[in-house]
Amino acid sequence: MKLYPKLKPALLALSLLFFYSLQATAQYPGMAAFRAQQARQIANQQMNTLMDMQMRMNMNRNWKSYAGEGGRYRLTLKDSTTTKVTSWMFHDSVLRKNFLVYEDDEFAASDSVHHFKKIYPDQTINITALTYDDIGGDVPNYGVPTDTGWIFRMISGPITVYAGSANYLMFIDEPTLIGGIHQDFASSEIIGIRNNDGPIEKLTKENLLKIIAIDPKAVKLLDKKGMYEAVKKYNKDSEKTAKK
Repeated sequence: MKLYPKLKPALLALSLLFFYSLQATAQYPGMAAFRAQQARQIANQQMNTLMDMQMRMNMNRNWKSYAGEGGRYRLTLKDSTTTKVTSWMFHDSVLRKNFLVYEDDEFAASDSVHHFKKIYPDQTINITALTYDDIGGDVPNYGVPTDTGWIFRMISGPITVYAGSANYLMFIDEPTLIGGIHQDFASSEIIGIRNNDGPIEKLTKENLLKIIAIDPKAVKLLDKKGMYEAVKKYNKDSEKTAKK
């Protein structure tokens, strides 16, 4: 399998991680074995991330092959017309923008020039992602276009979290321990965070810490379990305080 140049350093790092974990196991049984197990678990998680990156690159290159698959969206275009699209969120590496794929049934699929149409964010006024509830009804998740894609409000509260995928939250809404590692926000998916009515900022541990510093329990969770749990805790505590 041919690897992208940017992925090779990451794979080298994973190989070194495995090597040193094996060295530690040989020299220090017990605690070293535990740390070696942790290293393998982290490496497995990172390998899954690399495989996901590889898959996304392949989808972006061959986007026509994946037309008709993915999430369901309702778009309001700049001419005020609405259209429904089932598509993955693809990325145009030349324009550096995300796009959705609309299939125009007035043209045969063999007429790929006219049948497959890209819809970019600057062609739209708004977007609604449609997911299913427990009984098969539509649950709307409203989003807005930006210069490079669409953003969806994933978590609301004193801290609002925006993601580039309306379905992202379903994968971490009930975090579990996978291989002993707690799931957390994926920086590649989160567009930014917003403190009340302030500006949208990049999601980093430092930016989040500036917001939650007044809540020691949230800060503790940030260090122990990650940003997702810290945001949930801070929002919950802030709402309780507001009700008093």
